[in-house]
Amino acid sequence: MSGMVFTSFEDFKAKEQKKQDAKGKALKILFAVLICLLFLEAMIYLFVFPCMNNVKVKFYGLGNCTRQEIVSACGDSFEKSFFKFNCSQVRSMIASIPEIEDVEVSRCFPDKIFVRVTERQPVAITFVNKNDRTVPVQIDKNGVLFPVKSSEIPADGSIPIISGVPVENIPEGMRLPSKYHLLIDQIAKIQSVNKKYFAAVSEIHVVPREYGNFELVLIPLKTHLKVLADRILDEDTLQKMMVTLDVVTGLDKDVDVIDLRYGSISYHSRSGN
Repeated sequence: MSGMVFTSFEDFKAKEQKKQDAKGKALKILFAVLICLLFLEAMIYLFVFPCMNNVKVKFYGLGNCTRQEIVSACGDSFEKSFFKFNCSQVRSMIASIPEIEDVEVSRCFPDKIFVRVTERQPVAITFVNKNDRTVPVQIDKNGVLFPVKSSEIPADGSIPIISGVPVENIPEGMRLPSKYHLLIDQIAKIQSVNKKYFAAVSEIHVVPREYGNFELVLIPLKTHLKVLADRILDEDTLQKMMVTLDVVTGLDKDVDVIDLRYGSISYHSRSGN
């Protein structure tokens, strides 16, 4: 009789244990489901909702060009969701801004857009006719014209003025004619050595010659004379100009033209010497 009771008690205990195990398992499943739901909700808030809203744009490399100028040039392109945002199209529109030399546009899920720009750096300034006015424009190392902003022009004279270049009909963002690319390249190389060389030159005037060639007339700062030079403008030419100025003006105060062309040095004086 006692054996039967023991067996029944053992059965009862086993059944209770099974019930407890079943409840524990159910709780674990319920807890896992709740965790999955919370994780899913977090993913929705962190990734799904952001990529459905307008993208968030971060700009890098801006100096003289402003964020508003870029946004205006791109129209409503920055008012789109992550998946509708067109990197190639935006890159093309930003690259059309004359002040921009290069641009990279990249996406970062779920809603970030990174715009990295490289602005053009001026090596010279020239003048064009715009709306019946003569306005200055800058020239970069590749001969591309882009607008002048008052804050951009160095006060130390390190950016020379070029005149005589036929740019009246060249809009901003276009390049100078190819025959002047060598001159711009020469100026850029001189500036990479020492920008102060051009502080002694108030103007570089281009004089067209036959067969598409040209020569240069350098106008020294604080003088009333001209220095004639070949189309090759380099560090030696500017050094020779400055030395010759000191020597010649010391000998004759009436000098109005110094000629450095053809590998020789000569000068003309208003007094006839």
